[in-house]
Amino acid sequence: MAHIVFLRASAADLTAGKPPLRGVPASAPLSAAAAAIPASQEADVAVWRDGASPLAPAAATVIGLISSFDVVAFLASHVGGTAAALRTPAGDVVAHQPALVREVEPHTRLIEIVELMKQGARRVLVRKNITEACTVDKKPFAPFYKAALKITGTPRAAAAAGKQAVNRSSSSPPATFGCDRYCCLTREDIVRFLINCLGALAPTPLQSISSLGAVNRGYAHVEASSPAIEASWMVPAEPRAVAVVQTNRDGTHKVLADVSAHRLWRRDYVAAADAMASLSSLNFAAGVEARGMSAPDGDAEAADVAAPLSRLGSRRVGFEDSLVEQMMMASHGGNAALRCRSTSSLAAVIAQMLSYRTTHIWVTHGEDDVLVGVVGYMEIFNAVTRDVVAPPA
Repeated sequence: MAHIVFLRASAADLTAGKPPLRGVPASAPLSAAAAAIPASQEADVAVWRDGASPLAPAAATVIGLISSFDVVAFLASHVGGTAAALRTPAGDVVAHQPALVREVEPHTRLIEIVELMKQGARRVLVRKNITEACTVDKKPFAPFYKAALKITGTPRAAAAAGKQAVNRSSSSPPATFGCDRYCCLTREDIVRFLINCLGALAPTPLQSISSLGAVNRGYAHVEASSPAIEASWMVPAEPRAVAVVQTNRDGTHKVLADVSAHRLWRRDYVAAADAMASLSSLNFAAGVEARGMSAPDGDAEAADVAAPLSRLGSRRVGFEDSLVEQMMMASHGGNAALRCRSTSSLAAVIAQMLSYRTTHIWVTHGEDDVLVGVVGYMEIFNAVTRDVVAPPA
């Protein structure tokens, strides 16, 4: 029955309450993009061409998406210092990948949207009705209307935290594009919709991810003792995550932690960059969850991403003082990356991803928890649509 979900549901069924595309123009400083990321979806924002016409197709004006990982890696590797790096135009930092954002009409079928995402799209812009905001058309897919309306909304806590971070930036330009014409759908939105349709997708959600071929065995990894900056050189296009591993005697890997855009989403990017430039991968990954790299609360000046490097002294001391404690936490799984077994069902993995709002789950096998791969959005989409044939255009 999976084809019923993908062929009857349309883009309009998923756009209830969805926001416009967030981002900055290419000429905006990197600090503006960094300030906009905490309020974004999936830890990144769009960068669009300067002077883009409001009447031009929104997807055609986007240069690419810049993530928290990109910001931290750029700050960590910039030879001119953090202050100069934050003044760099966002268009000079973002990788030029316009295909990451695509545009569809409200009547576009769900299977067509998923196919775009399987081809690499991370944002799908749905054109609004001329006289209405983003609303759900109840008629084409009435059985799933209430579920879609309930599950695809942006969490209040995340929106509030993002709004607070954006307000702290004194130089942030308008953070939306075509807000009166488009709603923006993410891969998470699609997966949240699908989890309400598990009955219609049966038996696929109950099968193990290994039997479905949903384990990506080409994962990126770095040794725990290697410099953290190496993770930025190895991050793949999908998912944007690097496993921090310990290599066993037989050459297999045990995952201790990870470095990803998701982990860095709402952190202090300046402190994180300083740590990435000087610490090992394990120490850096462990510190991501520690107090030394969390953005301070209640101090607008200290929270400013463009703060001078002189403020990092006290943070760095606190970060180093707790390294032993952090390493012990990572070694005992208290700060380890999110994991599942190769025998886990697809439904369980989807629920775990949505619960933590992450883009990936590391997959282990056997009593020794040997790392065998990773599951991301791409693997989920391939699994649930493997028996669904897209209609001819």
